Amino acid sequence: MGDIRFLIFNCSLFSSLCVLCGLCGQIQQKPAAWGSDHVGQPMREFVSGDECLFCHRSDVGPNWPRNQHNRTLREPERGSPALADLQKAHPEHAGQVKYVLGGEQRLRFLRASPDYGKLEVLSTQWQPARAGGEPAHLIEKGRPEWDTKTFGNSCAGCHATAVNLETHAFSAVSLECFTCHGDVDLKHSKDPKLAFLAKKRNDSARTVTSICAQCHLRGGKSKSSGLPYANNFVAGDNLFRDYQADFSPEHLKELNPGDRHVFENVRDVVFLGKEDVTCLSCHNVHKQSSKKDHVVEESDCCLRCHNATGSKKKVKSYEVHSRTCQY
Repeated sequence: MGDIRFLIFNCSLFSSLCVLCGLCGQIQQKPAAWGSDHVGQPMREFVSGDECLFCHRSDVGPNWPRNQHNRTLREPERGSPALADLQKAHPEHAGQVKYVLGGEQRLRFLRASPDYGKLEVLSTQWQPARAGGEPAHLIEKGRPEWDTKTFGNSCAGCHATAVNLETHAFSAVSLECFTCHGDVDLKHSKDPKLAFLAKKRNDSARTVTSICAQCHLRGGKSKSSGLPYANNFVAGDNLFRDYQADFSPEHLKELNPGDRHVFENVRDVVFLGKEDVTCLSCHNVHKQSSKKDHVVEESDCCLRCHNATGSKKKVKSYEVHSRTCQY
């Protein structure tokens, strides 16, 4: 059964378009059978976020400074308790911090590297206060050191834009418009449908899922590079021509509800061909809201985190851990 499960959930090994899944009895599509990719190709030029906001300053601009996609890397806020704790314990390192990464689970400190497009991560981490009463504190393993490899090897693909897989250098801090909307034709100002995820564009469920899964499907890896993020993914590509993850029922049972609902939705779209629900069915990225559509609020996907009865604002309590993110 183990060998069968490996084949089913790594359908690129099949030459046919679909196979019958022995575990769930449903038709499994071959995830790599459609589209193209930019794996191993030179990094392409793209329109910067600042250029995009010149025209989108009224609709996207007001919320973008606070948007989580724009804050995957950010300068420490004034009065940051994390930086204050680091200043008390290690003032020589605190003065070098340029950016922070993370949030409710763990916060990491970063400084600019002498090499272009690279960041170094401090080994000391900061854990915010927990609901159970555990106070905020620094997490240290020996003497603090600046790590020159971790960000490029593990973090850059989802916390920076346009990563060069040969050097692991990135083109822009945090996630620019290019990450989700792709290499947009400048004529899109007259024809918005030329931009992926545009309101007037009817992107397929698998296209939308590939765009979101490039970062939110945590725990997978690129077949070509071995890194835990996609190799030169560009919006419109088929992510699963190169990126692979374990969708077996046993693995899904081990995941926390938050990650599990992502895995199950990706599985439904990519392997089972279901197109009724994607990430954008519920989440409005620019407004940073999940109130976009309540039609699916009683689905299994939603009930992984939300209670079947009562206010949907209340979610089930669970812990999140990530080997990739080191917490």
